[in-house]
This record gives sequence, structure tokens and C-alpha cells, in this order.
Amino acid sequence: MPTTFRLLLALLMAAALSACSSVPKAAFSGEGTVQSIREISEPSTFATLAGAIGGAAIGGGIGASVGSGSGQVLAASVLTVVTGTLGATAANWLGAKTRYEVLVRFDDGIDRGYRLDAIPAFKPGARVRVTDGALESAAR
Repeated sequence: MPTTFRLLLALLMAAALSACSSVPKAAFSGEGTVQSIREISEPSTFATLAGAIGGAAIGGGIGASVGSGSGQVLAASVLTVVTGTLGATAANWLGAKTRYEVLVRFDDGIDRGYRLDAIPAFKPGARVRVTDGALESAAR
């Protein structure tokens, strides 16, 4: 049983580290033209982490009740990894959020992408403005 606990702890630590984010960039301001808009499915980090931990705990519990000795340890280890992966995949799919990625070519010639929670009010070819990191129509 201690081996299963260590494996579960290692899985939990790995998942927690993968959820760490980088330092945000300073807000950009400027005007440009929308190049493209596409719908994307963005997974929920929390749901994926919870699914992995829940799946691993269930698999470890089931594996611990199978056989005895080294066979029990092997079963618990394999089931912990397999059910943790399945739990993370299922939670990722169920917790996904629909967002919209907008690619804008700014007047300085640099392309920047923005992710919006709602369908944008503008279409490709429209002029837009970014003020304090917020993307909005530049139509006057």
C-alpha cells in the first residue's frame, strides 16, 4: 500500500506543477485589422486535475483489493495510472469551454492573438482597437 500512496502523491504533484501558469505580459494598446476568427475548445485545468486525482484514487483502491503481495502492488500501480489518465481525459472533455480566437494584424505589422469568451461582434477584415488588453471594434 505505501507504493500506491507514493505513486498517487507523485501523480498529484505532477498535475499540480502542470497547472502552474507563466507571468502575464504587459497589456498592449493599438489598432489593427482582424485576420481570422476561429472557435476553439479550451480545457479546464481544474476539471482535468480533479479528474486525474479522482480516477487515480478509484483505480488505486480497486487495484489494492486485487490479489496479494507484488501482484497487488502491480495491479494498484497500473490501475492508478490507467484510471487517472481516463479520469483526466473525461474531465477535460466534459469541462471544456468554447472560446473564440481572434488573430489581429496590427498597424506595426505584428500579428497578435486574443481569446474571447463570447462570439465577437466583428468579422475578418474589420478594424479593431486594443485598449488596456481589451479587444473592441474601432468603427467610429
